[in-house]
Amino acid sequence: MVAVLLAGLCAGLYVWTADFPLAFDDHTYLKDNPFFRDGASFDYLKDFKEFANRPAVMGSDPDYAVNAILRPVAYASFYLNYMLDDFNPRWFRLVNVVIHAFNSILVYALISVLLRCGEKTASLKQGSVMFIAATSALLFAAHPLAVESVTYIVQRFTSMAAMFSLLSLWLYFLSLSASSRAGVWLLRGGSVVAVLLAMQTKENGFMVPLLALMLDWLVRGTKLRPAVMRALPLLLCMPLIPILVFATAAAQQGGLDVHAAMNIVNSRDAPLNHWHYIVTEITVVAHYLRLFVWPTGLNIDPEWPQYESLVQGPVLIALAFLTAFIGSAWYLFRRFRGDVRVVLGFACVVWFFATVFVSSGMVPLPDFVAEHRSYMPSIGIFILIACLLDLLRSANVRFKLHRAAVPTVAGLCVVALSWATCVRNEVWRTRESLWEDTVAKSPGKYRTWGNLGAAYSDSGKDEKAVKCFQEALKVEPRFQNGLLNLSNSLLRLNRPKESLDTTIELIKLDQTAASKPPVAFTLGLGLAGVGRYDDAVSVFRSIIEAAPDDPQTRKALALVYMQTGLPHRALDHLHHAASVLPEDPQLKEMIIAAETALAQKRGGR
Repeated sequence: MVAVLLAGLCAGLYVWTADFPLAFDDHTYLKDNPFFRDGASFDYLKDFKEFANRPAVMGSDPDYAVNAILRPVAYASFYLNYMLDDFNPRWFRLVNVVIHAFNSILVYALISVLLRCGEKTASLKQGSVMFIAATSALLFAAHPLAVESVTYIVQRFTSMAAMFSLLSLWLYFLSLSASSRAGVWLLRGGSVVAVLLAMQTKENGFMVPLLALMLDWLVRGTKLRPAVMRALPLLLCMPLIPILVFATAAAQQGGLDVHAAMNIVNSRDAPLNHWHYIVTEITVVAHYLRLFVWPTGLNIDPEWPQYESLVQGPVLIALAFLTAFIGSAWYLFRRFRGDVRVVLGFACVVWFFATVFVSSGMVPLPDFVAEHRSYMPSIGIFILIACLLDLLRSANVRFKLHRAAVPTVAGLCVVALSWATCVRNEVWRTRESLWEDTVAKSPGKYRTWGNLGAAYSDSGKDEKAVKCFQEALKVEPRFQNGLLNLSNSLLRLNRPKESLDTTIELIKLDQTAASKPPVAFTLGLGLAGVGRYDDAVSVFRSIIEAAPDDPQTRKALALVYMQTGLPHRALDHLHHAASVLPEDPQLKEMIIAAETALAQKRGGR
């Protein structure tokens, strides 16, 4: 019954978002990923070193190879979606909804089995078990912080890793109460397979073996040595991720390099100092805790200051808050360790910090804050809240109204969180609405202005796009994609002189830019727009030499030839382009126009 309720709640909150467009890194890691469409994401099994260095050879982001090596299970699921219906977001997103619903059910199942076995849990009433399991699962299902792990397609990395992690833990604790030896080994083996799948979906799975050990030791009351021996098959899986990280870094660096391995996903343009990252993440972790309780100001691309010292004001405040939080949990654990709910609550505080540490301390990541990183850690906080509510619900006081009031308040919280999730999901309806919301919250970030400009440009609103790109360039004058996109928008607004000046500014920033096809194409269009036809022809020919089957460049060159009275040359390129895009209606019209011009030219002789 609870499983049906959880599935229905998740469906109601998310199914209606199925046809919302791809957003942000959905394009980067899926649609525009050069490794993805042909299944090349799995080529590392053939030649690991060549694959790890392939992006550098191609002139693309090395993170494509790192992601494919560390997260093949997630990419396999994305590839199946792509094979089913190309890049239609509906099926990608519906799979994400199913994963989130299954995760909610697994939270309920895990707490239920954990609190029904073991010496410490024997005294807990059935009503408390049901209340804690159901409340934590409902809070998890309804909370708007999960939006970025469900509606944001590419963050299936996070939700699927959580799914396999929860499945591994559930199977592990289920095996402890299995009635037959065969059942024990079957469930324990399933737990190991699930944790390996979690680790190969996203690096968050690294902490799962330690969570299993910690819950068995603290919550079930198993002595430490037997708990370690029982969890040994899971613990032996932990080296997998470090091995892959060090192997990838070694392949890219030409030898073992610990520093390179620890910074394998660090920003390559402006790498973060590891200590500064850790100090800053103290404030970020406090921010996540605030969002669990009061989820306002949700933002796909937050603007967050970098801190460099523990004695800076915001860091001191966050550190004091986290210390008080941990200290309170420790005090209650020591004072009331006979109550399994207090013990479980303390264990879930450990859960939160252990799982958030993977992204907020262990390895520097390019962005300080990302809401999807709180997905797995949030489970610990919601279980903690459920335990505290049950302690209130079952408190032995004179007036008994609280026994009904606490579940009522919990239910109202779920309703309020569900409403907040729907409101947040509405922001994702279009790329424009998403980035308008983000720019309003992060106006000092050039990337947010650039993405809003790109959204406007794709919708044909180039006047608005130009203003956004100009704002982005005020924040970061060296923003090369911003310059290129600004140049293209100016072309579409029939402002070729400004477009050409912008492209030349880009080339001055990066001397190699002119050799890159997108920049060269824009340069050629700008040159043609100001009447420098010979220069435009030279640029387009250089692109065609590198990419003979590029239909867009051949169309552009054909237009230049038409403008210079050479329709016969235009036809050669148009027919070649038509062999690549036989159904392109614009090409058909251009061929007819070129043939007409050629006939008129011959007839006039």
